[in-house]
This record gives sequence, C-alpha cells and structure tokens, in this order.
Amino acid sequence: MKRFLKLLMRGLLLRCPVCGQGKLFSGIYKMNERCPVCQFKFEREEGYYTSSMAINLVVSELIAAAVVLPLAVTPSIPVLPVMLIGGPFALILPLLLFRPSRGLWLAMDHYLNPTSGNDLPDESPLLQRSRGVRSDH
Repeated sequence: MKRFLKLLMRGLLLRCPVCGQGKLFSGIYKMNERCPVCQFKFEREEGYYTSSMAINLVVSELIAAAVVLPLAVTPSIPVLPVMLIGGPFALILPLLLFRPSRGLWLAMDHYLNPTSGNDLPDESPLLQRSRGVRSDH
C-alpha cells in the first residue's frame, strides 16, 4: 500500500513514476517522451494514454454532473442559466484535468506493470547503477 501511495503522489505531482524526480511535461500540454532524469520512456506502446483519456472523461463528467444536476432538478431555476453554468464545466474541466489524468494513469500502470530493464535505455543512470556501473560526473 505504501508503494501505491508513493506512486499515486508522484502521478499527482506530475513526476516520473520510476525515479520521482523527472517532470512529465515540458509545456502546458506537451509531454516529455522520456524522463529527463532516468530516461524512462513514458509512452510504453501505441495508444498508451487511451486510459488516461477515460479517467479524464469520467472525472470531468462526474464533477460537471455534481454541479449541474442539483441545479437542473430545482424547478425555480430556468433551463438557460443551468445550461450556461454546465456548458463551460463540460469544456473546461477536461482541459484542466489533462495533466493530472496522465500522471495518475502513468502511476497506476507503473504500479500494475512495474518497470523492467527493457523499459529503460542503456544510458539510463538507474539501469547503469543496477548493473554496478558508476557514473562520476
């Protein structure tokens, strides 16, 4: 459980699940291909982030529904204000949750499918350290 919480925190902080130091993103929506610290490849296969899109969609829609549904069932509130409040939620929340959903998915996947030596390139400091190679900088 401790490992899961550690990975979850790394995901929420948008850090590499392997080393916990490298940043996942180099821009607002531009994700690094590899960890700048340990060289872990973030996208393990084609379509890897489909699940992060599902996380983003579900969480966004749950939040939007939690805000809009109570307003919609109140007969004294007209439909137009409810739509004007709910519309932006459906558009803005997926943009705001893009980065955290990617970090969470990467952390959850790393928990279920831990990194092997095949996921790290030969020049990775972590892989070299595990092989007993010292890097004196």
